[in-house]
Amino acid sequence: MKFIIFEPHPDDLLFGAGPIIFNWIEECHEIHVITVTDGRACYRGHIDIKIKRDEVAKMRIGEAKKAIEYLELSPKNHHLLNFPDAKASKFVKEGIEKVKIIIEDADRLLIPSNTNSHLDHQATHDIAMGAAKELGLDIEYYVYFIPSYGVFKDDSKDKQIEIVIDDELRIKLQDWLQIYQSQKRPKTTWKFYTNYLKRVKKIKFAIFRLEDKGKYYNF
Repeated sequence: MKFIIFEPHPDDLLFGAGPIIFNWIEECHEIHVITVTDGRACYRGHIDIKIKRDEVAKMRIGEAKKAIEYLELSPKNHHLLNFPDAKASKFVKEGIEKVKIIIEDADRLLIPSNTNSHLDHQATHDIAMGAAKELGLDIEYYVYFIPSYGVFKDDSKDKQIEIVIDDELRIKLQDWLQIYQSQKRPKTTWKFYTNYLKRVKKIKFAIFRLEDKGKYYNF
């Protein structure tokens, strides 16, 4: 089966699909990753970090590629849209056209939730669902939230599943995190990431069909 994972920034694959992607790899599915933005804006607001945004983008895209290598996925299945970080909402129409050819024969999409507090994550949802609706894809839609950007509501409780983070999976996720060395510069970010992976016990996903669109808070 062909699974497509939408990654808003070059580290959201870990915190979005991370807990479930290893299961899909073991099941030998064809996995594609769409990285929507180039991550160049991750240091905005950090006046003590003086790196040109083009260099930041190069570094973070490099990390996204290393994550694909870590997971032993085919680099041919890694699709970079390279939209400017923090401005993805301006490229939704273009994004829809670019991803339609990638997802047209997909069996499952993994996407950020709707009603997302992060604009790039919301834009990623809009790109994925805009393309899916134009194609009429009646497939499974797995929805995730990055920690701190939102929560699942009870209206979709019967649609939700939980992935347990056991010791083996936790080690894999912690090893994976080491790829994203760019995130060490903002110390609060790195502290949040490492502490989260130490304490998280379960991760929620919700599974929808195209006919569910607009009927639930998260979809």
